[in-house]
Amino acid sequence: MSTLYLDRKNLSVKLDGHTMALYEEGEKRGTVPLKLLERVVIRGNIALESRLLCAFGEHNVDVLFLTGRHSHNASMAFSHSHADARRRLAQYHSFFEHDQQVAMARELVLGKAKKQRQLLREALNRRPDLRRVLLNADKSLAEIERKTVELPSEDLSVEQLRGFEGAAAAVYFSGYKALFAASLDFSQRRRRPPPDPVNACLSLGYTLLHYEAVGICYQVGLDPLLGFYHEPAYGRESLACDLIEPLRPRLDALVWLLFRDRVLRIDHFSLENGRCLLNKSGRKIFYSHYEQFVQPVRRLLRLQGYQLAQRYLQTCSGVL
Repeated sequence: MSTLYLDRKNLSVKLDGHTMALYEEGEKRGTVPLKLLERVVIRGNIALESRLLCAFGEHNVDVLFLTGRHSHNASMAFSHSHADARRRLAQYHSFFEHDQQVAMARELVLGKAKKQRQLLREALNRRPDLRRVLLNADKSLAEIERKTVELPSEDLSVEQLRGFEGAAAAVYFSGYKALFAASLDFSQRRRRPPPDPVNACLSLGYTLLHYEAVGICYQVGLDPLLGFYHEPAYGRESLACDLIEPLRPRLDALVWLLFRDRVLRIDHFSLENGRCLLNKSGRKIFYSHYEQFVQPVRRLLRLQGYQLAQRYLQTCSGVL
């Protein structure tokens, strides 16, 4: 076991030796050895013994807290971080290097567009009835890719690249939305609040993926608040946003698979004041499939994080 999801009312969690003990309405339901855990995801109002948090730190267990109704409102306690301050100094220095920022941002935009096109082409094999809309989206994405590649670096800015990426997202979702049944009422990407089942799954998945990237930033010694593509913004882990941007189509593919194969259905959701929510059984299904999906993604994020740290150090080798 690497990740434990705690998502149940009237649950309290206590430290019991080198294990975490789970109690429901005062009755002990089981224990989990801390040595088996890498992270714990806690949703809703769960009572957590304070000394257990110290034990999480001692055993290098990260903890993600999600609020019961708003998955985008989250916080995380990290158990470890890299001790080499030179990595952050190199990161801060590189932030002011325009050419490097543009080069890295271009790679990000192209990487994301490549994965978007890959998903649409794979979808075409399963949905030949959508040939026209999917091929049109793929053609438009290819044109955006071409412009992104061909523009000389001296004539390019990160702001322009954000424009290309935004245009690519609009085109991509015009094809992606066609993959879902009309009964799901998925017409566009909307985050807050997610009004339909597809948006609800995308929002939850992106939130989980984002905090995977935040944890990687700490592990490799980088500041998650300072990205190379997303602008610095108060309270936003912009570097984590950067790291997951090319990975979003992978999460999109998972969500499509869950609805395509009817693993998730309408009865797994509820609508409250215009907000679509996964119910308890739906969340259990989603968490299970997300964990299968994210295992290789975690390895990729870790590799990308270390490569980025080395890139910063190499660029600033004559300065630090």
